[in-house]
Amino acid sequence: MLMRYLPFLLLSGLALVLMTGGADAKEPVWNYTADSSINSVAISADGEYIVAGSDDSKVYFFDKNGTLLWNYTADDGIYSVAISSNGETIVAGSLDYNVYLFNKEGMLLWSYGTGNRVWSVAISEDGETITAGSWDNKVYLFDKDSSTPLWSYATGNWVFSVDISADGEMIAAGSDKVYLFDRNSSTPRWSYSTGDTVRAVALSEDFFGQQRYHLAAGSWNGKVDFFHNNNSAPLWNHTTGDSIYSVAITDDSEYVAVGSKDYSVYLFDGEGNSLWSYATGSTVLSLDFSVDGEELAVGSDKVYLFDKDSDTPLWSYTTGNSVKSVGISADGEDIISGSEDKNIYLFNKDVPPNAQIDSIEPTTIRFDEEVTFTGSGSGVDVSIVAYEWTSSLDGLLGNEAELSVTGFSSGEHTISFRVQDENGEWSDRDTALLTVTPNLLPVATIDSITPLSARFKNEIVTFDGSGTDDDGTITGWEWNSSLDGILATEEDPSDSGFTSGTHTISFRVQDNDGGWSDWDTATLVIHPNTLPVAMIDSISPSPVEEGITVSFRGSGTDSDGTVIGYEWNSSRDGILGNEKDLDNTNFSVGTHSISFRVKDNDGGWSDWDSSTLVVIPN
Repeated sequence: MLMRYLPFLLLSGLALVLMTGGADAKEPVWNYTADSSINSVAISADGEYIVAGSDDSKVYFFDKNGTLLWNYTADDGIYSVAISSNGETIVAGSLDYNVYLFNKEGMLLWSYGTGNRVWSVAISEDGETITAGSWDNKVYLFDKDSSTPLWSYATGNWVFSVDISADGEMIAAGSDKVYLFDRNSSTPRWSYSTGDTVRAVALSEDFFGQQRYHLAAGSWNGKVDFFHNNNSAPLWNHTTGDSIYSVAITDDSEYVAVGSKDYSVYLFDGEGNSLWSYATGSTVLSLDFSVDGEELAVGSDKVYLFDKDSDTPLWSYTTGNSVKSVGISADGEDIISGSEDKNIYLFNKDVPPNAQIDSIEPTTIRFDEEVTFTGSGSGVDVSIVAYEWTSSLDGLLGNEAELSVTGFSSGEHTISFRVQDENGEWSDRDTALLTVTPNLLPVATIDSITPLSARFKNEIVTFDGSGTDDDGTITGWEWNSSLDGILATEEDPSDSGFTSGTHTISFRVQDNDGGWSDWDTATLVIHPNTLPVAMIDSISPSPVEEGITVSFRGSGTDSDGTVIGYEWNSSRDGILGNEKDLDNTNFSVGTHSISFRVKDNDGGWSDWDSSTLVVIPN
């Protein structure tokens, strides 16, 4: 049979992008971005052509490589599309009330105006017969060669879903009831009331050439019913947890898939036995089987691909919004999807490989230790050709199955490992934790500063410090003064010649990993030099006649040292001498201000002491 899915999306303003990365292991072969959501997609049986309908009022037609071959703009959103098996004929249903028919080259063959929105369209395998369901409450049947309906039938409500058998002989419709028609008659073969609006229908092929078709129908009341074409009484039914949005049936009627608003996809066999169910993250909006029924494509919160024999997805891909439509090629090799995120995505069937972190040794280390990583991968009938290890803190670690690494940042690392197979498919990332402890910084202690109070210049100060390091050894020291800067880089230095004042002495140590401790501090007070005091003991005689010898006698005291220098000065004759006691003659006539000062052993001069000498002419 052809792909069976509910149309839900539309696009606009598109751009083709080759995909290279994403949140899922599976990646699209390509995607195409529109200006609005994608309501419906379909793919030809051989996977060579893709059609999409968008809310931007356009029908888009692509080849398998993602090349846009043509597009057509209607007067409103395109809500449903379908394509013949060979890709030669394309039908679209629009919210502008029209059914449109195109050939592969993009030529509009005809259009037909219904009385309301066209919600669903379907086409026979050979493209010769087209059916449409409209909100004018009618089912329409067309021949490819004419826009005049072969017939139409008025139901009791909007027609939400239509389907047609591969040979074009049977037409199903979902509305107020389930309706089944023969191609040649507008009178229903039968109808059946499910008790609520019928949202989705799907027909199998006449698999044995004996006019034996089966029909699956899903309703708002959450019930799926399964019919034979010759009887309106369901062969079986099943009730899900909420409204049914999508159904699909295999060509041989052996399997039925159901998508529900209860966020689950259900698989039944043709006898009505429940085989499995799978909980997705949102309403299941679209379903489609490969021709042999082995693969099932699902559109919900993600694109999913299942093997019919397992409720575990072969793979999934997260788009930017709900996936409203999916389709699968006859051989199951190509999967197309349309999302509310405005994108059309094409995937291949290839199942991504699996990656496994076998070991991380050790899992808790110091920052400078080596870690060995060992990982492995496996694929389905494929070889693993590439590996990738990454850290959440340090980025890429390496590209080998086994590797050893040093130099990690301190902290909690999430280590991720993935593998790539020969088809280019990357696995999901396997993860593990690696804890890297930082270097423990050393601790510095000032044991003593002797003395803590010293003279500014002539007193030696001895510094005694020590350090401890819980994870290493001490290899460096540093002493610092707030007034004089770096003092020493030894453990226990001695020094003198400090600037006068209150010094904050800081001491730190360095460990063998290069880490410095915090500073330990203490106070050192350096007292300034106390200047000596000068005294003129006598100047005799005074007054004195010119030419007579005058004797000068002086003394000095120094409370923190000794007096070692002297200076006598006359206001009229300048420097008189540099001795404690001196005799001098030849003074100028007049009144002299005699000054005397002394110098201590630290080089400090006293203030001047002064007296008067009067020299009179003879």
